[in-house]
Amino acid sequence: MRITGVARTALIGVATLAAGAGLVSAPAPAEAAPQHIYGAIAISMRTGNTAYAINYSTAAAAHRAAEAKCAAYDCKWVVQMDRSCGAVTQQPRTRRWGWAYGPTRRSAEVTAANHSGPGSRTIIWACTDR
Repeated sequence: MRITGVARTALIGVATLAAGAGLVSAPAPAEAAPQHIYGAIAISMRTGNTAYAINYSTAAAAHRAAEAKCAAYDCKWVVQMDRSCGAVTQQPRTRRWGWAYGPTRRSAEVTAANHSGPGSRTIIWACTDR
C-alpha cells in the first residue's frame, strides 16, 4: 500500500492531535500553597491580657485580630509569625516580659524565656499552619 502526500499529511495530523489530546486531558496541577501564613501575639502590659491570631493572609490582619482579641485598651502585638511559632514568657518575680518566634513551639519558648530571665513561664504560644 502506497501512502500519498495527502494521506501522509492526514496521518501526521491525526498523530499530532492524538498526542496533544493526551496532554489536554491530563489533570491540572494542584494550586501552589500560599507563600505566607501569618500569625501574631498581642499583650497588654497593664492588665496582663494576651491573645493570638493565626492563619491570616496578611501580617496586618493578624496584628489587628490579635489586638482585638486581647481586649484591653493598651494591647499591642509583640510577635509576628509567618509559617512558624511564637511565644510570650514572663519572669514571675521581676514581671519582665519576653517574646520571640521560631520554627517550633519549643524554640520560640526558649528564646522568649532567654529575654525575660531565669525561671520564666510561658504565658501564651501559638503556631501557624505550615
